[in-house]
Amino acid sequence: MAGEWGMRIKRNGAEEMNPFTNMGRIIGQVSTNGVNGSVTDAGFATGVVEWALTTLEPPSVLGSTGYAPEVSISGTTLSWNYKFGSSTFNTIITYWVR
Repeated sequence: MAGEWGMRIKRNGAEEMNPFTNMGRIIGQVSTNGVNGSVTDAGFATGVVEWALTTLEPPSVLGSTGYAPEVSISGTTLSWNYKFGSSTFNTIITYWVR
């Protein structure tokens, strides 16, 4: 297309990303320390919030089974909740908006 410039990513001939694609922006990260909690960030109001979880202990530690938290968003607050009590993994939650 005339006048467009910059990086373009194509897969199987279809353009997936160009300079005008809404790629999102990372707002922050929080460590859960294996307990329930929440974080408030005004940046959540600037778009659709998404997140990714990274557990910091491997599931095979001492043969145990652990659980990552469930995550929810309400307004400008992101909360996480461990449903299974003491069998929890410390988890990093990376959050962003699109």
